[in-house]
Amino acid sequence: MPINPSSTSSKDKRRLVAMLISTNFTLQELVHSPTALHAGIDQEEHLDTNAVSRITALVLAVLQPVRDKFGATKINSCFRSRPLNDLVNGSPNSSHCCSGTSSAADIEIASEDVSNMELAVWIRDNLVFDQLILENYNPNRISKITGKKEGPNSGWVHVSYSAVGDNRKQVLRMVKKRGKPKYFQGLE
Repeated sequence: MPINPSSTSSKDKRRLVAMLISTNFTLQELVHSPTALHAGIDQEEHLDTNAVSRITALVLAVLQPVRDKFGATKINSCFRSRPLNDLVNGSPNSSHCCSGTSSAADIEIASEDVSNMELAVWIRDNLVFDQLILENYNPNRISKITGKKEGPNSGWVHVSYSAVGDNRKQVLRMVKKRGKPKYFQGLE
């Protein structure tokens, strides 16, 4: 029985989010957000056919190949409903909202043996993507919580993919200066 993402049936919604969309990823882990849960935002309520198809395209083109290469992959953020995007002050045009032609995820490799720089370089050199941003990466930064060097696993990798094939392969690095994001071309 096909699942209608626009259906109001909570049973259909539960079946949809439990759906395995690749060898290693379920829709649920790409929709889940602790921030949304704490704010009382039901992410599943905002899923539609477009969002599901955009997320699936991102998984098949980028996330599953990353998982195949590096192993367990941590999804920090993927789908953001409009209410969640507003809550986190996301860009109104954020690919995380999956409302246009693309979708995005913020990822890291679960193993500390793979740096976020190494992950970003591999994606840049091996996959098709729209935008790749190495965010908040600073291997010399000292954790304010532990007092230890964060090392090569600082920050995360943002990657977006356009399902209609207009992928720019834009590569950026984002660092925060006085609490505000600054973007630079390339990974270095």
